[in-house]
Amino acid sequence: MAFSSAIARQNPALNQRGYEGKLASYREGLKYCQQNTHPEGWGMLHQEIGNAHYFQGVGKVNYRQYWLKAEAEYPQALITLTKEAFPELHLKVLRDLISVLFALVKDKEAKQWRRQALEVFAQLLNSPDKSSSQKRKLEAEFSGFSQMRVDTLIDDGDFVSALEAAERNKNFYLTWILDALKEHILSPSYSDIQGLVNPETSPNTAIIYWHISPFALTTFIIKPGTDKPIIIPTQKPDKLTAWIKNWDEQYKNYRKGKKQQLSSSAWRDNLPQLLAQLSDLINITAILESIQSPDSHLQNLILIPHRDLHRFPLHALFPDNFTTNYLPSAQIGLTLNSQSQNLHPNIINSPKLLIVEYSGADREDEGLARLTYAEIESATIAQLFEHTNPKHISDNQANKTTVKQALAAGYNIFHFTGHGSYDSKHPKNSALYLSDDSADAKTNPDLTLPEIRNLNLSGYQLVSLSACETAITGNETIESEYVGLVSAFLYQGVSYIVSTLWTVNEISTSLLMIYFYRQIKAGKTPKIALAESTKWLRNLTYEKLEQFYQLSFSQLRKEDRIFLQVYLKSRESNPGELFEHPYYWAGFTITGS
Repeated sequence: MAFSSAIARQNPALNQRGYEGKLASYREGLKYCQQNTHPEGWGMLHQEIGNAHYFQGVGKVNYRQYWLKAEAEYPQALITLTKEAFPELHLKVLRDLISVLFALVKDKEAKQWRRQALEVFAQLLNSPDKSSSQKRKLEAEFSGFSQMRVDTLIDDGDFVSALEAAERNKNFYLTWILDALKEHILSPSYSDIQGLVNPETSPNTAIIYWHISPFALTTFIIKPGTDKPIIIPTQKPDKLTAWIKNWDEQYKNYRKGKKQQLSSSAWRDNLPQLLAQLSDLINITAILESIQSPDSHLQNLILIPHRDLHRFPLHALFPDNFTTNYLPSAQIGLTLNSQSQNLHPNIINSPKLLIVEYSGADREDEGLARLTYAEIESATIAQLFEHTNPKHISDNQANKTTVKQALAAGYNIFHFTGHGSYDSKHPKNSALYLSDDSADAKTNPDLTLPEIRNLNLSGYQLVSLSACETAITGNETIESEYVGLVSAFLYQGVSYIVSTLWTVNEISTSLLMIYFYRQIKAGKTPKIALAESTKWLRNLTYEKLEQFYQLSFSQLRKEDRIFLQVYLKSRESNPGELFEHPYYWAGFTITGS
């Protein structure tokens, strides 16, 4: 969440002596880089002196004395690093100066410098000397300034323009999806965005739209028929940054423990508390007060997160009387709506189901745990739709060649149950794991994000990824927008994608997905089906599970029924809900429109 700057790239772990050494080195450099003869080097050395002072103060009781020295140093750098001579270096110095001023709670001065910086940034982007590719690089490098423009518009009371600017920033990073959808609108108007909550077609729907800049966390609420968005009071994202760091550390240890079969359940045990903290940090109470007025009949929420918020179960923070779905941006939702408005009934009236089940049985030596319930889950779902002759590919038949051919064969529902992964450092390596049928050890057997992007998935209205971490967007700070497996399916125009945020429990996942498809078969839309399924799982008792077993698994093979019965007996002594803990249900998300 940190502002991408020279300050952010410094190492705060350096000790006092280390920074004193740096300062001595920079000051020595000033003897050789004179203001008149080496203006660029002179200015950059003053910037680095300011950065060193800043980090000298981090974590210290007397931090202000160091940060005030940093504040005094950056204007020295600006003497030679002017906007005329070195516009990009000028912006980098302003970026660091603004950071220090906000840290010193000198908000008035910070906002004055922010306006100047935004003027320089706009001049750079509008420069006729810059090519379109150079301007894209500038927007990516200085994304924080685009985000700060949203803050400035909010300060000016122009909430409509602020939302439109936030949406444009999102779509700037999502053009690869929009281009695939043959949609080139980067900046939909507020009235266009309201098309997602049209009083005639979606009277009970509201949009909750988050925006994170380097110095503010803002929530926009768009309700039907309103002439401007509601703004939930902004706050600095420092505490949210600390919370994300804590989440990442706990989850990393949890995953490591699972892989090495060690006891490391802190993240899972602390999940209710972590979600309660997140609710406070993003002010869910104020959001609910805004959408739950006495005259309000809102039932559906479209959640549009920003940056790291994509990685967390925001839907679990709202009462379960709301139905929620996620979108990467408003424009992607509008485009999906326009493309699929005549397709949704087909999911109910004429479901054409492709099921791919891969338990990992032939790759256990690679560390893939065998998913015992994958076969039971896929077999039961296939039974539900046996009247439509579903295609069922399982285990060693579920190799890349076979699966890619099947995906191109004209189905409209794709259900995958097995293993999935997200590579935070190299998102393009994110994949759905498949059986390895290749004799070439160098050939990747898995279906990767770029390969999904190259498939023809026209006509698919629902993709269910019943696998671990298929929605997760990484545990590195996201400066702009996210890229993950869900993005690849959106790229192909899939209407809805069900996915997971963490390493889910295979038993509860199987139960939830089977119940989900029962709702689909009964005529429910995917987002309503998922909402009802997670609610059902949360409140599932042993008695209800026994009834569900009799209803759903009576036609399974004898060995599968025995396997489930053993599990049921093991939970028989549990008097309450079996899966009420959010670990079991909160990780499932639905993205699309």
